[in-house]
Amino acid sequence: MATDYVNSQCLHVDDRFTLDAADFCTVPGYLILRVAGGATRLADLGPEAARALGGLLARASAALEAATGAERVYVLSFCEVDRRLHFHLFPRTAWLLEAFRAATGAGPADAVDGPALFGWARAACVPGRALPAGAPAPADVAAALRAALHLSAQ
Repeated sequence: MATDYVNSQCLHVDDRFTLDAADFCTVPGYLILRVAGGATRLADLGPEAARALGGLLARASAALEAATGAERVYVLSFCEVDRRLHFHLFPRTAWLLEAFRAATGAGPADAVDGPALFGWARAACVPGRALPAGAPAPADVAAALRAALHLSAQ
């Protein structure tokens, strides 16, 4: 079965989807949900696949909130560099927001610019660079995500 693929980066795999920790950005809990097959648009999915996708997105978002304390989970799909249908699940936590505001000069009264925060974090939190203060250990978050996803699947 496809579950033999689960390793340190992969948190879930089945016949339709893989859910991996992002390897290009070190924000703990940043996940990529890839749709198996050749779909390049959400509209390419049949009704059953779309329902399964929605269920997995909801489970993964709930697991991210539980594992990271995220105040928001950004779910984005661009399909530009990799044209295959995939989704970025990005935990916007208090520590990340604080680091973003410190780096950009934004204040607590300023509205959160989610796309700008996402872009900043992808550039600032890269392998080889220390995470901002307050960030949890990525291994701890990965273990909590695995446990939460396993429990929600039962």
